[in-house]
Amino acid sequence: MRKMKLHYLLSTALFIACNKAKVETKSTIEPEKMEVQKTTLSAIDSVSVNDSVKVNENLVVAFKSKALVFENIKNKGVLDSIYAVKNIDLDEYTSENILTALKKQQQNYFEQNKKDASDLVRDFAQTWYENSDMKVHSNENNLLTIQYTSDGFSGGAHGFYNEIYKVFDLKENKTVQLSDILMTPDSNIWKRALMDNFLKNDAGKGQIEMLLVKEISPNNNFYFDKENLYFLYNQYEITAYAAGPVLIKIPFSDIKLMVKPEFLKRIAVQ
Repeated sequence: MRKMKLHYLLSTALFIACNKAKVETKSTIEPEKMEVQKTTLSAIDSVSVNDSVKVNENLVVAFKSKALVFENIKNKGVLDSIYAVKNIDLDEYTSENILTALKKQQQNYFEQNKKDASDLVRDFAQTWYENSDMKVHSNENNLLTIQYTSDGFSGGAHGFYNEIYKVFDLKENKTVQLSDILMTPDSNIWKRALMDNFLKNDAGKGQIEMLLVKEISPNNNFYFDKENLYFLYNQYEITAYAAGPVLIKIPFSDIKLMVKPEFLKRIAVQ
């Protein structure tokens, strides 16, 4: 335990030093106009906002966010689920409406941070910021996987980073759940499988020493390809902050008998 605590303190101290240098550099950010950006990825558009304001002599707050626009997806339930991670809830998910939602989030962020920083005195230049992104991780067999990432800093001991995956079945118009993949997702056998593969996957990473739990349960932050099922655990979820996100890979070849045959057929697992 003492070794793990020392590991964490050293890693945190290093992060703070690096982060301080980073934010001092970012304090020169020039404001950028909000705009709609077109992409050619499978006829998917994206909209984004990217701007900053100077709160006082030593503090800049910056906000950057991008959201994909799926013009070919018409099911309202699927769209609601896609944008829930971005805290966007609209009657119609058009480029204009999504951009308006991002602008509102940006304005709220600026106003809140101006209030939070009003009584703080900083003797060195610093930037508080929030970034969020949204990418298509994969899109095969009418199974769309989206990766959502966010990071930020607001003057504390360290910043934050978060990574989320969601899978959408565009054929059945629903969000894919573990129960659509595994025969018995609540079985304790998955705790053993996750811990075994965590130990295998950790080679050389040092995350084992920062493990905070005695067992690892499946979560809803998962995705897959034809070879593996992946579970992503963010900081503090099963390990200390310094360990970073933990990705556990479980080969389908090891769990075929516990996975629904129709799912294996759908993703063409041999």
